[in-house]
Amino acid sequence: MKVGILTFHRTTNYGAALQAYALQETLRSLGMDASIIDYRNRDIYSYYDYRIFSDCRHIKTIIGKILRYSYNKKVSRHFERFRDTRMNLSPNCDTFEKLKQEETRYDAIICGSDQIWNPNAIYMDFEAFLLGTVQCKKIAYAASAGSVSLWEKYLKTYWELLRRFDAISVREADMVHPATELSRQDVALVCDPTLLLNQADWIGIENRENSKSFPKGYILVYFLGKNKNVVRNALALHERTGLPIVSLGRNIKGSYRPAVGPEGFLSLFHHATYVLTSSFHGTIFAMQYRKPFLVFGNGMYNSRMRTLLEHFSLQCRMVPDSATVERTLPLLYESIDWGKIRMCQETIKTRSIDFIKKALS
Repeated sequence: MKVGILTFHRTTNYGAALQAYALQETLRSLGMDASIIDYRNRDIYSYYDYRIFSDCRHIKTIIGKILRYSYNKKVSRHFERFRDTRMNLSPNCDTFEKLKQEETRYDAIICGSDQIWNPNAIYMDFEAFLLGTVQCKKIAYAASAGSVSLWEKYLKTYWELLRRFDAISVREADMVHPATELSRQDVALVCDPTLLLNQADWIGIENRENSKSFPKGYILVYFLGKNKNVVRNALALHERTGLPIVSLGRNIKGSYRPAVGPEGFLSLFHHATYVLTSSFHGTIFAMQYRKPFLVFGNGMYNSRMRTLLEHFSLQCRMVPDSATVERTLPLLYESIDWGKIRMCQETIKTRSIDFIKKALS
């Protein structure tokens, strides 16, 4: 069966790239002829383009690109190589008309995972990411809206498009009920594609070339946006342990900030001593590599964190915004039953793959 995947794959976001790769590899392991549909919505991807004037609409974006040009360019080149070597891409679909033409080549199309149902993230490109023009089998795997409150302005659109799906699964528990109500069908709760692969799978594609000079131990900090709580705890942990800070995403003064792609990202998690993150996928890879970790709130997007941590009974790793450093850091030293975590992962992985098999049958 020829299966297409429609997702966010051309970003310089580590989680987005790795979830696309993971779903592709999972489908291949099930015997599917899987490829990622190379749909290039300019509104979405211009934000991630390191070139300064690729998105001229927002002055803050332009200023940020100027300040981070050299770093962003290096990171982008690593992501380009990852796409070229790890992703089985369809022909270029840089217009919606080309996308519709490409869709006719498949027996089934899966949209997901990531925030492909977040109207802001897709710039209201509903017809594409809710498969409005697809004539073959239509499946949603681990689709996310970031926050279902964002659907309120577009309920009619979601109602019209979701009820046309053959099978729907979502990533956050908060999405199950609204998606069920709008689609009028059973909606499954499944895991993010990055949990469909095991630690050994991820180790197999690591690239430590950019981290040869790293110290043997370090504090890995991965957060997006501004998060003073993460920074405060990272600096305090550095003072207490003497370990250097390696920062991904936002910079922390005095830290090492390597320009790495997805393979280097994996290596950084593998060799870290501690992980502090406000990222959903940062949390997943801290667990995949069995690292002591703490998770910090990420505003309105905490639903996906809660669903993930609740499944693994690790809610205690979520740091309240009001928690002091003195109360927070001791959590890092509390032991985690990684055998139990592995069993939980296998349970949700089996359930999720069963959903895929049934949806494609």
